[in-house]
Amino acid sequence: MGYSIFKLNRYLKKLSLISILITVCLLSISFLNKSTTEMFVLGSIIHKSDVSKYTSIFSTLLKPQCEPLKNYKLDSSKYWSYYGSTTGSGSVSDSRLSEEVLGNILDVSVDQENEIKRIHEELLNKYLNDDYKLYQNLKREVNRNKGQGIVYLSGKKYYWLTILSIKYIRSILNDQVPIEIFIPIRDKHDHYCNKIRNVFSNVKCSYFTDYLSKSQVVQLSGYQYKSLALIFSTFNEILYLDSDSIPLVKTDTIFNNPNFKKTGFVSWPDFWKRSTNYKFYNMAGLSGFAKPISTLPSVESGQILINKSTHLKTLILAYYYNFYGPDYFYPLFSQGFPGEGDKETFYLASRVVNEDCYLITGLKTKTFGSKDKQGSYKGQGILQTDPGDKSTYWFLHVNYPKLQANELIKTGYMKENKRHWSLIRNAENDGNVLDFRGTLGGDLELTMWQLMTEILSIDFKGFRLFEEIGNDELADYTVEYSKVLKNIV
Repeated sequence: MGYSIFKLNRYLKKLSLISILITVCLLSISFLNKSTTEMFVLGSIIHKSDVSKYTSIFSTLLKPQCEPLKNYKLDSSKYWSYYGSTTGSGSVSDSRLSEEVLGNILDVSVDQENEIKRIHEELLNKYLNDDYKLYQNLKREVNRNKGQGIVYLSGKKYYWLTILSIKYIRSILNDQVPIEIFIPIRDKHDHYCNKIRNVFSNVKCSYFTDYLSKSQVVQLSGYQYKSLALIFSTFNEILYLDSDSIPLVKTDTIFNNPNFKKTGFVSWPDFWKRSTNYKFYNMAGLSGFAKPISTLPSVESGQILINKSTHLKTLILAYYYNFYGPDYFYPLFSQGFPGEGDKETFYLASRVVNEDCYLITGLKTKTFGSKDKQGSYKGQGILQTDPGDKSTYWFLHVNYPKLQANELIKTGYMKENKRHWSLIRNAENDGNVLDFRGTLGGDLELTMWQLMTEILSIDFKGFRLFEEIGNDELADYTVEYSKVLKNIV
């Protein structure tokens, strides 16, 4: 009997291997027989999730059959312009980037335009259609999700920043909101997430390789993963945070915001005017909405507030945009303006699939920083507001330089004997300057450095956070810099 079971197991293993080989062969000839490829993708045993099947469809049937968008007709830096500004940063002076300019910064050929238009038609008419079986399956799965929570995308390079953001939420806000940290590849030698879960309550770690094959995961990198984290999250209502973004109010305030309750999706603005290539609106079936969208600010995606059950199509399309982002959609959406990357993919996806979004408009996004010895302003991050009360700040996005304490030592940041967070102003200097501490009602800069010391000396004592410097040695620096901040009025 045991021998028969052994032979059966060997037979099943062979059968599984044969199935995989057949699937690979069919995928390799996907463009010769699309219906056959799709049938095997949908029924394949090698895919761990419906998103894995969408990934295979994206990488085969929906792979753009045109050259990447990499050539420019115009120097985009001459057209950089702050939202709310009446003058450009270069030689161009215009209160709004014109249709002609927006359609000609990036060189988009007729063949490229037609191909991306074809892809949108297939996505909208088939793969994102309510009747498409794969979409229905994923929708049912999403609707089983309950609750609210924060999602981070992290990994070895970003663990410290993730820890610091969570520390502020737990210790300063006293907010016990559930938190899910996504890491691209499960690694048995990576003990960071286990330690984070032991230090902070109500935190879980998730890995993309639990849902996708490793070969699918490594096709992407960096912020291309963000849309996947939102799709795979176990939460229904999600506050996504970059690891260098810190919420300044409790999440119950954020999730109960009327604008979020009404639309299911809130986006925050960047400093810049929207620079999306005008041809995109025709490609995506948005020609009638082109002018209103083009007058809006560009988007800053360090924080995203979204209801997955009402915005699944937005997230799937954003995943596609990010899948082919570097070669096609990042340049098409931003055209070389600062911060080009995933930031426009979520908002524009919501416009294309006609799912509501509240994009904060009508104000100049604020930066915070300080002046150097020569009197020049040095910004360190972005302040984002309450969607309903633009005088109240909700997020501190510390994106340049980031609060990587080990790196700041090397740059001499802590030896400058100064506060780096002393001023708030518009990104484009208009003379309107606010005091950082007075505006936010507390010494937030000092608080962050004191939290660093607690992390190093108490929370993660005995767990080495950085390869090049020990916790105790780094804590000596954070303690000394905290003293500097205390002594500056």
